[in-house]
Amino acid sequence: MHVNGNGNDASRTVEFVYKYKDYEQKDCVARLDIKFPFDDEDLEELVTQLLSQMDPMMRLLDENINLEKELQSFVDREHQLFLDDHAEKLLNQLANEEIDLEAIVRDTERWYKDELLQFADRVGPSDEDIFAQSFHRLVHSSSLEEILKRERAYAKVIGDMTEHMDSEVETLNNSQQQEMDSQINQLDITTTSEDINNLLAQQYTTQNFVRKRYESELEAMMGHQKNEYRDWITSQVGQIYQVSPVSTPLGNRSSMFVSQQPSMEESFTIHLGSQLKHMHNIRILSANVTELCSPLHAEESLNGLNMALGLYSSSLCGVVVLTPSIQAQANKNIIKNANKSTEFHFEQMDAQLEKIEKQIRALDTNTDTTSSGSGSGSSMEGSVEGSAEGGSAQSSPIKRHVPRLKTGDFFVTKHSNLSQSHVIFHLISDEPINSPSEINSRHPVILGLRNILKTASRHDITTLTIPALLRHEMSEDMTVQWCIRRAELVFKCAKGFMIESASWGGAELSTLQLLLPDDISESLFTTLAGMVPNVFRVANPKILVDNNNKL
Repeated sequence: MHVNGNGNDASRTVEFVYKYKDYEQKDCVARLDIKFPFDDEDLEELVTQLLSQMDPMMRLLDENINLEKELQSFVDREHQLFLDDHAEKLLNQLANEEIDLEAIVRDTERWYKDELLQFADRVGPSDEDIFAQSFHRLVHSSSLEEILKRERAYAKVIGDMTEHMDSEVETLNNSQQQEMDSQINQLDITTTSEDINNLLAQQYTTQNFVRKRYESELEAMMGHQKNEYRDWITSQVGQIYQVSPVSTPLGNRSSMFVSQQPSMEESFTIHLGSQLKHMHNIRILSANVTELCSPLHAEESLNGLNMALGLYSSSLCGVVVLTPSIQAQANKNIIKNANKSTEFHFEQMDAQLEKIEKQIRALDTNTDTTSSGSGSGSSMEGSVEGSAEGGSAQSSPIKRHVPRLKTGDFFVTKHSNLSQSHVIFHLISDEPINSPSEINSRHPVILGLRNILKTASRHDITTLTIPALLRHEMSEDMTVQWCIRRAELVFKCAKGFMIESASWGGAELSTLQLLLPDDISESLFTTLAGMVPNVFRVANPKILVDNNNKL
């Protein structure tokens, strides 16, 4: 690394030079002038500027991780040098009686006030609180329809941009495939393997550029929509002097779970508890899990109304989604659905996942050895505060540092732009990618479910959907007997956790959804649905006979 410096009394500019090898192992250099004193909040912006000088493929090779580490070391060192030089200059001025003490006192007083205001407790609600309160008030007024109308209009703009991006990328893919096929057909005639590799790299760069361009436009549009929407919400409250009650009834919270495709389903009412009985709704259905996380305004339906009314309530809806990845990676279809409209109340799903990865990376950095034991069911929550009980995410002694989780851990994302889910629990499980196996009640995934129920209870999630077979899709090796044993285990464990939840405090789980794969046979669904009354002991109505009535 090479450093050149020049500066004045108040600041100093130093050149940062980063040397690296690209994907072809060629020596490359990225340069950037950095001004000191330095604000740590600007570090990510500087990393972005440096990455813009590199080939887009370098980000996929995780070059940004090493770049950020080296830049942080450079900034720390140069910032300390700047402070040392500045302190030495002040001492020399003091020795030569060149310092204006009154000016120093004034500056110190001003800095103290600024520091005090920055870290003191804010008097009054934050901007987030003002928006939440404003939205909650409006959504229960005659303005509800106008809110939904605006959200649908915003969603259509983002949906059209996304569709246009997908169409252009698909056209580019087809064109590049034809070009590649032509080159391969001429291999060892007029084309060499090196030519094909160069063409492949060129095509990737072109495709990546097109995607990045659209993603940048989408990000800018979403940011504009979010600011405009929030400003409108807060301004509307100031114009309403008398709020009329919403004419649309809240209805049954379970009505939010209306799958887009026809599915088999059956509902039961149960009473659980050793002494004080609590009533719960049990619903078993077959559907694709992505249907419960579909885009909110893809179709005009009551889903938008129910989601809006339930958003700032004590009756939130959650869905457990299995992910085989040991990294903080969500279902790609769900991410795509979440990105089809602007997230007005939380961060976009990509930003939430990125924040979770940083938390895991920081946790791994502080962990010297791999966590022992299994079935910890720990959580990394990028959206719901607090964590479930259990072990921490484990680290792995690999050369390139990657944030890792283990089976039974889960991370949480929050949503207001999905049709049937306020909260998604992404549960790490190796079940979907392995052959059917026999597990018991101490399996990490089962314990992960328990911790999810505990987290749901603490955060007002009263409707929860769990995979009844710990699978989202059927396979040929999932026999009828295996499905019956697996369903019975999950049903019994869920029942035990629900009974146990009475001692946890917090919200009571009013509705439990048992989700079966959408490709399950009707006969097997009927068999598994018939097990629910036996396991949960459905409450049957009692018929009272008046013996004195002679009629």
